[in-house]
Amino acid sequence: MESFIKEDTKTIALVSNNYWTLYKFRYDVINLFLNKGYKVILIAGKDSYERKFNQGNLVKYHIPIEARGVNPYTELKTFFKIYRIYKQTKVNLVLHFTIKPNIYGSLAARFLKIKSISFITGVGHIFINDNSFFTKFIKYLYKAALKDTLEVWFTNISDKKLFLKNKIINTKTIAKIVPGAGVVFKENVSKDKGNSKVNFIMVSRLLMIKGVLEYIMVAQKYNKDPGVIFTLIGAHNPKDIDSIDRKILDKAIKQGWIVYYDYQDNVTEHISKASCLIHPSYREGISTILIEAASLYTPIITTTAPGCIDVIPDNSFGLLCEPRNLLSLERKVQDFLLMTNEEKHHMVDKAYNYVKSNFERQIILRNYEGLDVYLN
Repeated sequence: MESFIKEDTKTIALVSNNYWTLYKFRYDVINLFLNKGYKVILIAGKDSYERKFNQGNLVKYHIPIEARGVNPYTELKTFFKIYRIYKQTKVNLVLHFTIKPNIYGSLAARFLKIKSISFITGVGHIFINDNSFFTKFIKYLYKAALKDTLEVWFTNISDKKLFLKNKIINTKTIAKIVPGAGVVFKENVSKDKGNSKVNFIMVSRLLMIKGVLEYIMVAQKYNKDPGVIFTLIGAHNPKDIDSIDRKILDKAIKQGWIVYYDYQDNVTEHISKASCLIHPSYREGISTILIEAASLYTPIITTTAPGCIDVIPDNSFGLLCEPRNLLSLERKVQDFLLMTNEEKHHMVDKAYNYVKSNFERQIILRNYEGLDVYLN
């Protein structure tokens, strides 16, 4: 625990896998609550981004949380750590983000009769193998955890329907669509990329469900074309069971199929200069990277998967391929290479206007503005 706060005002806690997600996606939310005069508690796995939070009236608790860990002892330890923090701090309202905080945090809040809201930021790999024992167990935990939560927020309508279909929530649950964290739009962004070569870019964690393998295979096909470059930006985590095989990545780099950069703290500059962003994901909550690309007038190729099609509704906003379909992705890359500048400009204009109307940061923050009702 860090810092000290008085006990004379209402307290809001935000719980996530790590401080990076709180910094990247919830920083403005945290400042919103602080500016309203609330105390704010952050509970997350320590990752160095905790240093970014130095505001007054804010306290930080570090918990040992592994996003993909399945060791029963470790998971119980995490649950009881969260439970003890809630009991000790007597928090008034908790906002849970990401899978484990949603389950463990919501269960702890339920047992302690603390008001809580769950933000389902995506179902990820868990619901893709729908018939596995692990998936069934997670559904059971979700159902128990969300039973008494005040509201459940989803980033897209598909995830909400999935939870209703699996009876994790019911029609009486207050379930809202809050499409992610939103983006802050920059001024004077140019549509003209000025590239002498066509530079495709993918920015993602290097996971199979993100379509990284398909991206590399398309890049291999254009290896002999001197006018086309495929750039890949993202961290490789060998501990994640869904990570792409490191040997495949190393081969792609060595053979010159891709230009690779590890995790970058700010990818905006890379995206703004790219000819086209490719995001062949199998499923998302809501794709922030697509929203950012659209806000920068960068053309987009993505899939019809939930969380992607919510940002690029049809082929007039960007080029859509089928998820897990290499041939479909190849065809869309070919289509893009045949497009005129006029066609590209028309496409990025539509995407820009759409995301500005639906995903601008201030629009998203309005949902948090209304939480005062649970604290008065």
